[in-house]
Amino acid sequence: MNTRVILALLRLHLRKVAADRSNIVWLLLMPLVFSVLMGAMFGAFGSGRLPAFLVYDGDRSEASAALAASLADTSFYRVVIADTTGSAAMAREAVVDGYGAALHIPAGFAQAVALARADSAAAVLAFHYDPDRLSAQTARTRVEEAAARIEALSAGRRAGGDGFASAAFDSLWSEPRLTMDVVPIGRRVETGLKLEHGNQHVGPAYTLMFVMMFLLMSVKDLVIERENRTLTRLSLTPVRPWALTVGLFLGPLVVGLVQMGVLLALNSLVLGIDYGDSPATLVLLGLVFTAVFTALALLLATLCRTPGQADGVGMAAGLLLSALGGLWWPLEIVPEFMRRIGMALPTGQAIQIFHDLIGRGHGLADCADQLVYLLVLVLVFGAVAMRRLNRLLAA
Repeated sequence: MNTRVILALLRLHLRKVAADRSNIVWLLLMPLVFSVLMGAMFGAFGSGRLPAFLVYDGDRSEASAALAASLADTSFYRVVIADTTGSAAMAREAVVDGYGAALHIPAGFAQAVALARADSAAAVLAFHYDPDRLSAQTARTRVEEAAARIEALSAGRRAGGDGFASAAFDSLWSEPRLTMDVVPIGRRVETGLKLEHGNQHVGPAYTLMFVMMFLLMSVKDLVIERENRTLTRLSLTPVRPWALTVGLFLGPLVVGLVQMGVLLALNSLVLGIDYGDSPATLVLLGLVFTAVFTALALLLATLCRTPGQADGVGMAAGLLLSALGGLWWPLEIVPEFMRRIGMALPTGQAIQIFHDLIGRGHGLADCADQLVYLLVLVLVFGAVAMRRLNRLLAA
């Protein structure tokens, strides 16, 4: 009897979804359209309004200007020369305030380079950067390369004296006789985030958002069934309360999983998104994320009294969780306190797993803690929803 009721409730929900053809638009078409449009608006993370690399020139010399020129704009950042000479502390504060990277060239830089003697004072370049940003990592590489060139040039002058040929050095530097072929094994070359295009964020983000929104908007269906006393009539049959909860849980879960799978496949085919080398992590993420919001929707349905109230609560919860959880913009770009709030939410955990899979090459072991956190939410929301539903049926 319990199994028949569970399957009957599952079939009933699937028929309701299939009967309303407009659901196809919200299940599949709208998420894909949003992903394509927003991906085009984000574009390449290295194009458009580029992250700024701030340079303080405390020396104001030809040598320091040449160093700044060697750090010219790239596809990952734009160089901004500060109006003030600044200081190392100001470079640090600039990064804290939002710049991806900042460099301070100290006073005496040109003199230290020109003297080129072992007993002369060293020039200390103060470079600060945010390691979570690809643009900042690129800026660091460029600064280290420029510093290495200056040091090599200075060493050559010390060793060669008047016979040192700057033109020959430049030729050898630009066309080195020694190169290194680096062959990374696997995807995880370093821990830095390597998202290269907006599609890699908005594709998974809008998949998560529309799956979540569709599930949360299903809150109204259960409230209507409560108003029509359908559940009350079911509770009078010889069926256990847990079977009713499971049946009401499975319907939205199956629809959400189908929606999740189709959207992820379309993102891969249409937007060219590579989800990494851990299909098991991707499958588990889709399962537990869908289960979290199926359980949450069931819980909210036991709290709402009218269909209108259910619509409002579902919409408000979906929008709030999308905004705070990093589905509208990456959590990597928000202030630290907002990032902490986002990471406490299931949406923040889920989009972070996608970023780790796509941009950091993480696998199941790396994402285990986040998946366990989502699973705990499923159990908590599900247990509370079952208890409240049992009380409503007994009332």
